Amino acid sequence: MNQSSVLDNQSHPEREELFGHPKGLFVLFFTEMWERFSYYGMRAILVLYMISSATGENPGLGWSNKNALALYGWYTMLVYLMSIPGGILADKFIGQKKAVLYGGLVLVAGHSVLAISAPWAFFSGLALIVIGVGGLKPNISTMVGGLYESKDERRDGGFTLFYIGINIGAFLAALIVGTVGEKVGWHYGFGLAGIGMLLGQLVYYWGQKYLVGVGEPPKIFSTEDESTTTFSKLFSNLFKSPIQLTLVLLAIIGLSIYSFTKFENIERYLYSGLFTFLAIVAGILMMIYKDINKIEKDRFIVLLISFVIIIVFWGAFEQAGGLLNIYTETKIDRVVSLSTIDIFMYGSGIILFILGFMRYRKKEESFKIFLPISLLIIVLYSVFRYKFSNPYEIPTSVFQSVNAMFIIIFGTIVSGFWYWRKHRGKESSSLFKMAIGTIIMGMGFLFMAKASSDIVKYGDKAALILLILAYWFHTIGELCASPVALSFITKIAPIKYVSIMMGVYFAATGLGNKVAGAIGESSQAQQVKVSLIENPTSYGVVSPELYNNAKDFEIVDQAYVLNNKINFTTDKGLNGIIGINEENKNLLIDYLSQVNATAENPQTIIARYSYDKDKLSDIGDEKLVNAVDYSGNIEVFEFQNKLEHKTFINIFILSAVFGVLLLLFLKKLKSLTHGAEDDEVDFH
Repeated sequence: MNQSSVLDNQSHPEREELFGHPKGLFVLFFTEMWERFSYYGMRAILVLYMISSATGENPGLGWSNKNALALYGWYTMLVYLMSIPGGILADKFIGQKKAVLYGGLVLVAGHSVLAISAPWAFFSGLALIVIGVGGLKPNISTMVGGLYESKDERRDGGFTLFYIGINIGAFLAALIVGTVGEKVGWHYGFGLAGIGMLLGQLVYYWGQKYLVGVGEPPKIFSTEDESTTTFSKLFSNLFKSPIQLTLVLLAIIGLSIYSFTKFENIERYLYSGLFTFLAIVAGILMMIYKDINKIEKDRFIVLLISFVIIIVFWGAFEQAGGLLNIYTETKIDRVVSLSTIDIFMYGSGIILFILGFMRYRKKEESFKIFLPISLLIIVLYSVFRYKFSNPYEIPTSVFQSVNAMFIIIFGTIVSGFWYWRKHRGKESSSLFKMAIGTIIMGMGFLFMAKASSDIVKYGDKAALILLILAYWFHTIGELCASPVALSFITKIAPIKYVSIMMGVYFAATGLGNKVAGAIGESSQAQQVKVSLIENPTSYGVVSPELYNNAKDFEIVDQAYVLNNKINFTTDKGLNGIIGINEENKNLLIDYLSQVNATAENPQTIIARYSYDKDKLSDIGDEKLVNAVDYSGNIEVFEFQNKLEHKTFINIFILSAVFGVLLLLFLKKLKSLTHGAEDDEVDFH
């Protein structure tokens, strides 16, 4: 480099390069890595925190599984929906650079608030995270593209490095934040996620000089740009179209009535708002369809079908942070020998090292990421390994890192397979990849169904390998379907409406997350609520240490139904301890009847009791724990297991049916795209 070039770079740091890429790429790389560290770290422990005992050594909220999964669905949906206003705010007003900065600051505040142990802090923190992710997530990827000229051959390599950063953050988050949250304290975990986000913001603020000219506020023109259309224009046009407006109003009224009939309490208003939003989106889609030409109408139909596939895919895939997280906590055998962990951790490090070395030989720049990651995994695991007991119970949240690790290992392998397939003249269209990916992802739930069957057949808990295989299939499915979905939408959406279709894509992804929460919620039986009418320590079924310190406890017994009466099989079980009203008694009888519980075939039931949180402060040196201040619920083990088994099978069937239908109609759907992918160029 000559002297004039050096002086030019010093006066224009945004032109400086590192490893052949603009330095701004690495600023965004580390910003997004820490943002994903904070988000996935919090996500890994969120549901576990909600269902954790409110009176244990690491107290949580003490919620039921059903309520926790319901909130998880609403939360993850809103995270994606907020990407729409976040993108609009950046595109029309403040630019991506400021949107990322403000979104990151809000995220720091949200995670910091979650570190406070108070009910108001929990909901306030989640709300701030939703807003913050909405500002940061959709805009930082756009900034990566803005670092390169449109035909710069380094562009795809830059995105590859950037997405590796995302998965590094997700991988480290589950390992570090998850372990701290479960073993040290939930709020320490939330606080650690906040520290990660703060580090990301510091990197971003420091690196502003390398981002000059990228993501700047839009220029204000005196005349309106007619080449694109905004949500506001379409919404205005909707009020001028009697037929479409009538359909939207009828949908809003009908679905609102349904919401207030079907749901209770706050969910009435939440679902009413959701259905209203979806009706308006449907109205906007009708207005777009009305405005476009014949070819665009054909493509639009394919676009709508792809949105359905997106909803189905994420509705199944996002069980990971909800139902599968709870299932791992309660029904997967997480106690393994250190040699098993050695194989996974050292094996992952060695595989990444080999992949990095192969990239080095091929002169691919991603080796500069793979080699350090592999060495980091091996060194850090070696340092902390001595602290593990043998055998070791792996924290539940750690398994949220498996998907990210599989993405890092298999990402280029899967993309290479599709590249190889395409260049041999075989089917490799986006629709085909989405279909195959959805089917493969759904197949992962067959391993979870096998886990449910094994629990009934062999008792206790299911083998860990089944969970790992499920995550592996989910990851391969994701690598087939997810990377092409967004690109496919930009190819077939009417040019005038591309930005709006991107917003609808985020809405579909958010709706898929809500579907995931609803599916998980439906897998949990309605609670059979019971009270405690006697001190259980006198029956010898609960230790005085647990009871006298107001700790949660379980009583396991067997029961059956005879002459419409519940009978317990042991004297030192629930006899004389349980208090149950008529409504819950009938519900328990119904569950026992559905699993054919008889005197010859009694079924295991588990009564879980928790102390009333509001009465904890009343317990002092002179006051004793009162049995009446305990409340609980009963689970009929086989009935609950059958519900989960049915859910896993149904998810597989749903995924397979949609994938197979897409394959059956693939030729027709491709013809409706009118060659939108014919000029596609693969970069791998």
